[in-house]
Amino acid sequence: MKFSELAQTYERISEAKGDPARVRLLADVFRKADRPTLEAAAHFTLSEVVDPQLSDRLGTGPGAIRSVLARMFHLDASEIDEEVKRTGDMSAVVAAHVRGTDTLTVDKLWQRANRAARSDESREALVEYVFRNTKPVGAKYFTRMVLNQMRIGAGLGTTARALAAAFDVDAAEVEHLYAMTNDIGLVAARAAKGEKALARAGLTLFRPYQFMNAQKVDRPEEIFEKLKGKQIIFEVKYDGARLQIHFKRGRTPEIRFYSRRLNDDSRAMPDIAAALRKAWKGGDAIVEGEAVAFDPALSEKQPFQAVLMRLGRVHGIEEKAREIPLVLYLFELVYHDGEDLMNVAQAARRARLSKLFRPTDRVKMTESIVTDDIEEQAKFFRHAIEEGHEGLVAKDPDATYVPGRRTENWMKIKPAFETLDVVVTGGIWGSGRRRGLLSSLIVAVRDREDFKTVGKVGTGFSEEALRELTAQLEPKIITSATWRSSRRSSSRLTSRTYRRPRATAPATPCASRASSASAPTRARARPTRSNASSASTGRCIKTFPIERE
Repeated sequence: MKFSELAQTYERISEAKGDPARVRLLADVFRKADRPTLEAAAHFTLSEVVDPQLSDRLGTGPGAIRSVLARMFHLDASEIDEEVKRTGDMSAVVAAHVRGTDTLTVDKLWQRANRAARSDESREALVEYVFRNTKPVGAKYFTRMVLNQMRIGAGLGTTARALAAAFDVDAAEVEHLYAMTNDIGLVAARAAKGEKALARAGLTLFRPYQFMNAQKVDRPEEIFEKLKGKQIIFEVKYDGARLQIHFKRGRTPEIRFYSRRLNDDSRAMPDIAAALRKAWKGGDAIVEGEAVAFDPALSEKQPFQAVLMRLGRVHGIEEKAREIPLVLYLFELVYHDGEDLMNVAQAARRARLSKLFRPTDRVKMTESIVTDDIEEQAKFFRHAIEEGHEGLVAKDPDATYVPGRRTENWMKIKPAFETLDVVVTGGIWGSGRRRGLLSSLIVAVRDREDFKTVGKVGTGFSEEALRELTAQLEPKIITSATWRSSRRSSSRLTSRTYRRPRATAPATPCASRASSASAPTRARARPTRSNASSASTGRCIKTFPIERE
């Protein structure tokens, strides 16, 4: 199958009305494909240009796309930026210029991209290869794939239903297998073989599964109401990085660490790998834990941002490990010596985990209590907060492990954060299905006679709300620039950062002495504790006038 044919299907899917139509279009592609094409097409539909475990190695972004366009078509970067500003979509700019030969097939692209991810091949060489060997529509959707901006309305659920329709299998089984393997290509190949092939999947060392996640609650009473009569396990929720750890025994035990996004971060963590080898006594296993940063003396916990300096690092690893050592707090065991433990009760899994290693200053169990007393829970919660941790996770002692799901068998509770009233100072145009809409807002807070940027708010908005916001804010635009040409402002807040701020109340015009045409707009964001900057290079930032009261 030509890659341009698959891309043309994506184009039709993006224009289709309703999920059933999208499922039919995608199912037709899957049904007609041979196995290599089927596996690659399934990956491409989820914006996976390479094997998921290699995704952090491809490193192809807007800069590579822009550079190849400029070189192939003798364009200035400023010309490309202007086109992106006008269209709001890098992939549309690519499609307007590319005139390839249409020789690229789906499986050939998959093979070439994975080879590039595993080697030192220039990422720009891969981009140029694609642009020279596919039609404009193929170049358009390749660009969207590498920028992770497919925006065709066909995510995992639609893909699972399409595979189910194509091969007459259960969509729920398809999704479950994906949660167990994190490999949609493998899932597609199994689906093509029928229900029995789907059911045979189990946990395998060094093939990460999707994490189970906790449901957030605002009041401890909710926990005790939902788990009434049970001896609830309360674990400290640490301010670190969650890891999935695969351990294979041997003369030199093999250990791999997978991040929350299931990237293989093993080479960045030699210190906790060495500590775990010394502490471990339990054979082959898959466990989960939280990596928390400390000072070199292991006496003072460091903020979450310090952990980020360790994840994904490829240079200066040993030096950074000495500067920011990690302590691993273990809390979950899902596999041990060939036995899948996901269907074993939570309390039994935790008890078994505690016997598989010797606690040290670098490898420990998460601090916990077991209680049905809300006052005892409140005391433990206060202790966790006083120690600088995020809060608590409550776990049903009888719960099984459900990969890829957010469930009330685990519930997390944190201190209540106050909302912030912020001023909208800019916006970022969306792409794909959000083209023509402001998909994110740049927000700031008042600081005497100036405004300091807090960050970007891109979640918490419905499509209808985004349309209303765009209509309200677009007349107030006074300057426009591409993100690439922007510079970090010295007025940006540095004393506090935000993890996934989201809108919690509608944006409303501020009261001011100015006319409504120039009045600033106030939005409300909920602060948490991490970095929320990062916008796609090439999309436009719009700045709105600020009226100082």
